[in-house]
Amino acid sequence: MTPQITVQLYSVRDLAKNDYAGTIRAIAETGFGCVEPAGYPGTTAKDAAKLFQELGLKAPSAHIGLPIGDNKNAIIDEALMMGHKYLITGCPPKFQEHYASLDKVKAMADLYCEAAANLAPHGLQVGYHNHDWDLAVVEGRRAYQLFLEKTPDTVLYEADVFWVARAGLDPAAFIQEIGARGKVLHFKDGIVSDQATFKTAETESGKIMVSDSIPFRAAGTGQVDLLAASKAVRHAEYIAVELDRFDGDMMQAIKDSYRYLTANKIAQGTK
Repeated sequence: MTPQITVQLYSVRDLAKNDYAGTIRAIAETGFGCVEPAGYPGTTAKDAAKLFQELGLKAPSAHIGLPIGDNKNAIIDEALMMGHKYLITGCPPKFQEHYASLDKVKAMADLYCEAAANLAPHGLQVGYHNHDWDLAVVEGRRAYQLFLEKTPDTVLYEADVFWVARAGLDPAAFIQEIGARGKVLHFKDGIVSDQATFKTAETESGKIMVSDSIPFRAAGTGQVDLLAASKAVRHAEYIAVELDRFDGDMMQAIKDSYRYLTANKIAQGTK
């Protein structure tokens, strides 16, 4: 079955901050039946939940904090209120520190195992969203492969195909490798050969990397072979549009991405 199309709302954070309801209405009118929140700039989770219900939008996945420690109950309660199934970290709790050694990668995997155990009684699953730096070789091993070995299959892996390609890996092969963990995928496009440097930035949903240039493009207009990647999809329930930044009209880029992904039957929307 063709996956449902969704959109990572981090893409529209600046628009949402000024007019959250108007931004989400425009997304729904485009044909998105699902969205993937990453914090709620310009509103609250409670008000967003009401708006989603009014518009018939679902939020099966979200970028949210890891449900461990003192914050776990608040994170779980918000997820249940929003109707999330898959709680995905935009970055791991200690960000790049987790990749300083294989022992630190193992310790990070333990945190995701703990999170998975905390979520299981509620019928929820935790997931990891990659960038390029967390696909690097650490002490002679691909760190992500060790993470997969040390976590159960119930810990999802939200592959971002732009970052996979930027790390020098093949997105189609990567999707095949993660297998059933790939219930949600980011079909992000961009100029992979762009030699931008990235630095850390704080967001409502955690730390991210931002560049000194803008390599991201609407789906189908960059260097990532999204069609080839789509042929490897077997387990995805949702495929997300995401642009970290865009040099132009962000909403138009999201609409263009929607049209490309749905026209090529990579994902399906409501229109």
